[in-house]
Amino acid sequence: MVRLLLNIVVFVSGAVLMALEIVGSRVLAPYFGSSIFVWGSLISVVLAALSVGYYWGGWLSERSPSFGRLLVLLLIPGALIFFLPFVYPSVNNSIAETDFGSRLNPLIASMIFFLLPGIFLGTISPYAIRLAATTLTSVGSTAGTLYALSTCGSIFGTLLTAFYLIPVLGVSNIIHSLGGTLVLLALLLWPLARLGLDPVEKPAKIAKRATALLILAASASLTPPLWANVKILLQKDSFYHRIRVEEDDEARYLYFDRTLQSAMNLDNTTALRLIYSRYTSLGLAFRPDAKKVFIIGLGGGSIPKKYNKEFPSLEIDVAEIDPEVIEVARKYFFLKEGKNLRVHAQDGRLFLTRTQQRYDMILLDAYYTDAIPFHLTTREFFQIAERKLTPNGIVVANIIGAVNGPGGKITRSVVKTLRGIFPQIYLFPTRGSLGLSLDTIQNVIVVATREKQRLDIREIVKRAGAVGRDLFPNPMRDIQASYHEGKLADDVPVLTDDYAPTDNLLHP
Repeated sequence: MVRLLLNIVVFVSGAVLMALEIVGSRVLAPYFGSSIFVWGSLISVVLAALSVGYYWGGWLSERSPSFGRLLVLLLIPGALIFFLPFVYPSVNNSIAETDFGSRLNPLIASMIFFLLPGIFLGTISPYAIRLAATTLTSVGSTAGTLYALSTCGSIFGTLLTAFYLIPVLGVSNIIHSLGGTLVLLALLLWPLARLGLDPVEKPAKIAKRATALLILAASASLTPPLWANVKILLQKDSFYHRIRVEEDDEARYLYFDRTLQSAMNLDNTTALRLIYSRYTSLGLAFRPDAKKVFIIGLGGGSIPKKYNKEFPSLEIDVAEIDPEVIEVARKYFFLKEGKNLRVHAQDGRLFLTRTQQRYDMILLDAYYTDAIPFHLTTREFFQIAERKLTPNGIVVANIIGAVNGPGGKITRSVVKTLRGIFPQIYLFPTRGSLGLSLDTIQNVIVVATREKQRLDIREIVKRAGAVGRDLFPNPMRDIQASYHEGKLADDVPVLTDDYAPTDNLLHP
């Protein structure tokens, strides 16, 4: 009986600890980004907690071990985890405002939130081994069995949280559930501990189990086509991407992992080669008088280079989280910073939160591979953006998705989130002029404005024509052909820092 209960306790504690680590990334990312520093901090703190917990659990097990004391070791982290959502937003804000640096910020937060619960959960396995082992000769097999169960619990907690809980529940609800699970388990088993179960009574014989876990990691390599005379100029790993720069007879290309991020004509280095960047420039049709622009995401720097050339007096701030990308843009894509073009190696949301500037246009064009960082899609982010706009300022977002169908869930969710903040939303699927279905995955440019009166598409095209300067789709009538004003399906959630299942919306 005791052995069965110990197996349950060890499995559940392992599951809760790894689930907490996975959801911990969603606790930290809105304040410190989704960088490798965040994951490195989380993993290091959990491993440190386990190391201390294993040692302390072994020490405690030599001093009058009992099933009741084991449940206390389960109850305490349960209470700590359950109350975590009440404190982590204010603590994260304080750390972000103090700013200890991109490495220390998430490390300090991880230690505050996860170190102590992790230590207590680390004590469970060695303490349970002491209770379960009946003879000296059985210690090895007992330890092996319980550690295997703890690891299986960790696998279960990881997959359950990543695959199901995050898409279904909000961050706070998941954390409350994890803490509540530990507390409830301890309280349910407490009456049994009060019965005085003998921790050294002979356990029931464990039946043989044949479990086959077949994990087929089939990753289809979407290597770009090999054109004639293609040269690879650079391949390197940064903290955020696998960066590759290629060149053919006409252009130079920037890839993050398998995804094309930017392209530059060799004979005209400031031209907007990729069609989505020309649709992104529609923001200037809404605000042709713009004096200050903020861009999140640099890539090869095509958009800021073009704007800087065509509008020398326009002040442009760019936030790019990866310093390596900035260096690549300078060296391989001829990005030149100056008085009115400033590039900041920082997470875009953090920069926007801290800056005192007000912008006429905020352009969101940040991606890692083909996914948009979730903390740049939420209501809280767009509320920050709205506060940093001038009275007639606009937000322009580049979304990779469809408009209708399953592939359009991310687009519809971002639009729904924006509608709660901005009176007018305009959609431009960039392949609409080609007659492609709105179910087709493509770049969808979303423009959000504060204007109460809606602009007619003919007025938008007219304004774009007046701005001119080789910024927009050619021919200009493609703008009207791509414009989508139809009603969108209301089958998606409003995205918040607490609940933003962007991965599932991107890959339903």
